Amino acid sequence: MRETEAVKEAAKLIGISIRTAPKSAGVDDISYKILSDSEKTALVDEIKKMAVFLIKENSEEKTKKAIELDWHSDADAIDKSDCLIIIGVKGRKPLGFNCGGCGFKGCQEFLSAARPETIFMPGPFCIFKLLDLGIAISSAAKSASTLNIDNRIMYRAGLAGYKLGLLNECNPVLGLPLCSSGKNIYFDRKEKLEAKELWKQINSMISK
Repeated sequence: MRETEAVKEAAKLIGISIRTAPKSAGVDDISYKILSDSEKTALVDEIKKMAVFLIKENSEEKTKKAIELDWHSDADAIDKSDCLIIIGVKGRKPLGFNCGGCGFKGCQEFLSAARPETIFMPGPFCIFKLLDLGIAISSAAKSASTLNIDNRIMYRAGLAGYKLGLLNECNPVLGLPLCSSGKNIYFDRKEKLEAKELWKQINSMISK
């Protein structure tokens, strides 16, 4: 469709917003990639694989169902999107301010800290790099919105991109799917609402 091709072209303009977004101390450790259709398909498959793993790791039926609904809803939304941009930062590269914002006394202690064993994106991260990532992806979302392109910032899209090594040396990574359709595909998702209700029930049981 003509709209799909237009969105893919617009993604290049959105990339400019990412590159020119303000960065701490003027140090640019942000990277982004506009995925090809085949890369987007591989990323969707990776999200579904991670969902299968997490479901197997949990024994509680409500948790299994919530994971399935949540992860597959994002995978399906990305699959239906016209384009996907992933944005990452070198979060393990400290700025050198010894500010303690990462939770450690200084940058050297931060660099020496053990990284957790996890299927997610292991920290700790420099707080300034996280701020830079937030500003960059927010600038991208703003530009997409200005162009009337529906979009959604997605953690799971970024995680799958990180797992596939689509942005070398970047961690953490976030995703920004883009879509032109008669209705915004990222909101009012029945599966998301069901998952949200299940997570509420699960958290309420944990807190008792």
